[in-house]
Amino acid sequence: MMEMTPAADGTDVPPRSASFEEKMAYYRSQHTTPGVRATHLVGIPAVAAALPLIVARPRVGVPLFLGGWALQVLGHKVFEKNSPALTKGLFTYQFCGLAFWCEEMADLIAGRSPLTGGKGSDDRDDLGDVAGIPVGDFAQVL
Repeated sequence: MMEMTPAADGTDVPPRSASFEEKMAYYRSQHTTPGVRATHLVGIPAVAAALPLIVARPRVGVPLFLGGWALQVLGHKVFEKNSPALTKGLFTYQFCGLAFWCEEMADLIAGRSPLTGGKGSDDRDDLGDVAGIPVGDFAQVL
């Protein structure tokens, strides 16, 4: 049987009691290739947009929902060669996916996205700060 987590070899799934920041670090470790990032950039908003449409216009919402999920799973299988993180915690990693999408959008706008040839949110900028959303800074305030 093929190993499904080569990109995260040695990366353990955080326990349920782990902080959101630790869970985001795990989520990022499962989404390292430009291909999976691109499929999620389209798939995540497709799933989010489909949720109200499933109730209001099922003929549009259901295919959009299924297509968004299929695109993301395909991205994992083809580009990342691992299983989607949500198989490790459905609701937790749904929120991580939304936060990751926001980071990706911020990186695209700032020109840091690996999809455009810039540094990714996993990279550090010239000042040594981590690019992306500083989840830890906000968590300490709360």
